[in-house]
Amino acid sequence: MHRFGSVRAVLDARPEALRRVGRLNPSAAVALGLVRAAAALYLQRRSEEAPARQTRERLSEYWRMRIGSLPHEVFAVAFLDAGLRLMPGGVEILQRGTVDRASIYPRQVVEAALRRGAAAIVLAHNHPNGQVQPSEADRLITRAIVLAAETIRLRVLDHLIVSPDAAFSFREAGLL
Repeated sequence: MHRFGSVRAVLDARPEALRRVGRLNPSAAVALGLVRAAAALYLQRRSEEAPARQTRERLSEYWRMRIGSLPHEVFAVAFLDAGLRLMPGGVEILQRGTVDRASIYPRQVVEAALRRGAAAIVLAHNHPNGQVQPSEADRLITRAIVLAAETIRLRVLDHLIVSPDAAFSFREAGLL
Protein backbone atom coordinates (compact mmCIF):
# COMPACT_ATOMS: atom_id res chain seq x y z
CA MET A 1 0.00 0.00 0.00
CA HIS A 2 2.81 2.38 0.84
CA ARG A 3 4.45 1.83 -2.57
CA PHE A 4 1.28 2.11 -4.70
CA GLY A 5 -0.85 4.48 -2.61
CA SER A 6 -4.26 2.75 -2.73
CA VAL A 7 -5.94 -0.64 -2.94
CA ARG A 8 -7.07 0.14 -6.48
CA ALA A 9 -3.51 1.02 -7.52
CA VAL A 10 -2.28 -2.28 -6.06
CA LEU A 11 -4.96 -4.24 -7.96
CA ASP A 12 -4.23 -2.28 -11.16
CA ALA A 13 -0.46 -2.84 -10.90
CA ARG A 14 1.21 -5.18 -13.33
CA PRO A 15 2.55 -8.43 -11.85
CA GLU A 16 6.15 -7.41 -12.55
CA ALA A 17 5.66 -4.18 -10.59
CA LEU A 18 4.16 -6.13 -7.69
CA ARG A 19 7.06 -8.58 -7.68
CA ARG A 20 9.52 -5.69 -7.34
CA VAL A 21 8.01 -4.82 -3.96
CA GLY A 22 10.42 -6.11 -1.33
CA ARG A 23 8.50 -8.61 0.78
CA LEU A 24 5.85 -9.66 -1.73
CA ASN A 25 6.38 -13.23 -2.90
CA PRO A 26 5.41 -14.33 -6.44
CA SER A 27 2.29 -16.19 -5.25
CA ALA A 28 0.96 -13.03 -3.60
CA ALA A 29 1.33 -11.13 -6.89
CA VAL A 30 -0.67 -13.87 -8.65
CA ALA A 31 -3.27 -13.84 -5.87
CA LEU A 32 -3.75 -10.08 -6.25
CA GLY A 33 -4.30 -10.58 -9.98
CA LEU A 34 -6.93 -13.21 -9.18
CA VAL A 35 -8.69 -10.82 -6.80
CA ARG A 36 -8.89 -8.21 -9.57
CA ALA A 37 -10.14 -10.78 -12.12
CA ALA A 38 -12.77 -12.00 -9.65
CA ALA A 39 -13.96 -8.44 -9.03
CA ALA A 40 -14.26 -7.82 -12.79
CA LEU A 41 -16.19 -11.08 -13.25
CA TYR A 42 -18.47 -10.14 -10.36
CA LEU A 43 -19.26 -6.78 -11.99
CA GLN A 44 -19.90 -8.44 -15.36
CA ARG A 45 -22.30 -11.00 -13.85
CA ARG A 46 -24.00 -8.23 -11.89
CA SER A 47 -24.52 -6.38 -15.19
CA GLU A 48 -25.98 -9.51 -16.78
CA GLU A 49 -28.53 -9.81 -13.99
CA ALA A 50 -29.39 -6.11 -13.86
CA PRO A 51 -32.79 -4.82 -14.89
CA ALA A 52 -32.60 -3.12 -18.29
CA ARG A 53 -32.75 0.37 -16.79
CA GLN A 54 -29.59 -0.30 -14.72
CA THR A 55 -27.53 -2.06 -17.39
CA ARG A 56 -25.60 1.01 -18.61
CA GLU A 57 -24.70 2.14 -15.10
CA ARG A 58 -23.43 -1.29 -14.15
CA LEU A 59 -21.52 -1.63 -17.41
CA SER A 60 -19.87 1.70 -16.67
CA GLU A 61 -18.67 0.35 -13.30
CA TYR A 62 -17.50 -2.87 -14.94
CA TRP A 63 -15.54 -1.12 -17.69
CA ARG A 64 -13.93 1.36 -15.32
CA MET A 65 -12.66 -1.66 -13.37
CA ARG A 66 -11.76 -3.85 -16.35
CA ILE A 67 -10.25 -1.39 -18.87
CA GLY A 68 -10.12 2.01 -17.17
CA SER A 69 -6.56 1.70 -15.92
CA LEU A 70 -4.99 -0.10 -18.87
CA PRO A 71 -1.88 1.62 -20.29
CA HIS A 72 -3.20 1.19 -23.86
CA GLU A 73 -6.58 1.84 -25.48
CA VAL A 74 -9.05 -0.95 -25.98
CA PHE A 75 -12.44 -0.90 -27.68
CA ALA A 76 -15.13 -3.11 -26.14
CA VAL A 77 -18.76 -3.89 -26.84
CA ALA A 78 -21.56 -5.18 -24.63
CA PHE A 79 -24.21 -7.19 -26.43
CA LEU A 80 -27.78 -6.92 -25.17
CA ASP A 81 -30.88 -8.97 -25.88
CA ALA A 82 -34.28 -7.65 -26.98
CA GLY A 83 -35.13 -6.91 -23.33
CA LEU A 84 -32.01 -4.71 -23.19
CA ARG A 85 -30.30 -7.03 -20.70
CA LEU A 86 -26.67 -8.01 -21.06
CA MET A 87 -26.44 -11.37 -22.78
CA PRO A 88 -24.54 -14.10 -20.88
CA GLY A 89 -20.85 -13.67 -21.67
CA GLY A 90 -21.96 -10.62 -23.62
CA VAL A 91 -18.88 -8.44 -23.21
CA GLU A 92 -16.08 -8.57 -25.74
CA ILE A 93 -12.95 -6.54 -26.32
CA LEU A 94 -12.87 -6.12 -30.09
CA GLN A 95 -9.65 -4.17 -30.43
CA ARG A 96 -6.47 -3.54 -28.46
CA GLY A 97 -4.53 -0.46 -29.46
CA THR A 98 -1.68 1.82 -28.49
CA VAL A 99 -1.33 4.39 -25.71
CA ASP A 100 -3.64 6.80 -27.51
CA ARG A 101 -5.59 4.92 -30.18
CA ALA A 102 -7.55 1.74 -30.80
CA SER A 103 -8.65 1.44 -34.41
CA ILE A 104 -12.08 -0.11 -34.78
CA TYR A 105 -14.19 -0.53 -37.87
CA PRO A 106 -18.00 -0.40 -37.93
CA ARG A 107 -18.00 -3.70 -39.79
CA GLN A 108 -16.24 -5.44 -36.86
CA VAL A 109 -18.89 -4.21 -34.44
CA VAL A 110 -21.84 -5.16 -36.66
CA GLU A 111 -20.41 -8.61 -37.46
CA ALA A 112 -19.83 -9.33 -33.75
CA ALA A 113 -23.41 -8.28 -32.93
CA LEU A 114 -24.83 -10.45 -35.72
CA ARG A 115 -22.80 -13.49 -34.55
CA ARG A 116 -24.28 -13.13 -31.09
CA GLY A 117 -27.82 -12.30 -32.17
CA ALA A 118 -27.77 -9.04 -30.22
CA ALA A 119 -30.64 -6.56 -30.43
CA ALA A 120 -28.65 -3.67 -28.96
CA ILE A 121 -25.10 -2.78 -28.01
CA VAL A 122 -23.21 -0.49 -25.69
CA LEU A 123 -19.79 0.61 -26.93
CA ALA A 124 -16.90 1.42 -24.61
CA HIS A 125 -13.28 2.36 -24.79
CA ASN A 126 -10.75 3.73 -22.36
CA HIS A 127 -8.53 6.79 -22.43
CA PRO A 128 -5.24 5.88 -20.71
CA ASN A 129 -4.51 9.58 -20.09
CA GLY A 130 -7.51 9.72 -17.72
CA GLN A 131 -9.38 12.38 -19.70
CA VAL A 132 -12.78 11.00 -20.71
CA GLN A 133 -13.89 13.80 -23.03
CA PRO A 134 -14.41 12.43 -26.56
CA SER A 135 -12.01 13.38 -29.33
CA GLU A 136 -13.22 14.25 -32.81
CA ALA A 137 -12.14 10.75 -33.90
CA ASP A 138 -14.29 9.27 -31.08
CA ARG A 139 -17.29 11.24 -32.33
CA LEU A 140 -16.73 10.20 -35.95
CA ILE A 141 -16.36 6.48 -35.26
CA THR A 142 -19.40 6.52 -33.01
CA ARG A 143 -21.49 8.10 -35.76
CA ALA A 144 -20.17 5.59 -38.32
CA ILE A 145 -21.03 2.66 -36.05
CA VAL A 146 -24.51 4.04 -35.40
CA LEU A 147 -25.13 4.40 -39.15
CA ALA A 148 -23.88 0.86 -39.85
CA ALA A 149 -25.98 -0.54 -37.00
CA GLU A 150 -29.13 1.21 -38.21
CA THR A 151 -28.97 -0.70 -41.49
CA ILE A 152 -29.60 -3.97 -39.62
CA ARG A 153 -31.88 -2.50 -36.93
CA LEU A 154 -29.26 -2.86 -34.22
CA ARG A 155 -29.63 -0.23 -31.49
CA VAL A 156 -26.57 1.56 -30.17
CA LEU A 157 -27.63 2.49 -26.66
CA ASP A 158 -24.50 4.33 -25.62
CA HIS A 159 -20.78 4.80 -26.10
CA LEU A 160 -18.85 5.13 -22.87
CA ILE A 161 -15.34 6.47 -22.51
CA VAL A 162 -13.79 5.36 -19.24
CA SER A 163 -10.82 5.96 -16.98
CA PRO A 164 -10.34 4.48 -13.51
CA ASP A 165 -12.22 7.39 -11.93
CA ALA A 166 -14.72 8.63 -14.51
CA ALA A 167 -16.94 7.74 -17.42
CA PHE A 168 -18.31 9.86 -20.25
CA SER A 169 -21.64 8.85 -21.80
CA PHE A 170 -22.40 9.90 -25.36
CA ARG A 171 -26.11 9.32 -24.60
CA GLU A 172 -26.13 11.52 -21.51
CA ALA A 173 -24.18 14.25 -23.33
CA GLY A 174 -26.76 14.27 -26.15
CA LEU A 175 -24.24 13.02 -28.72
CA LEU A 176 -26.14 9.85 -29.55
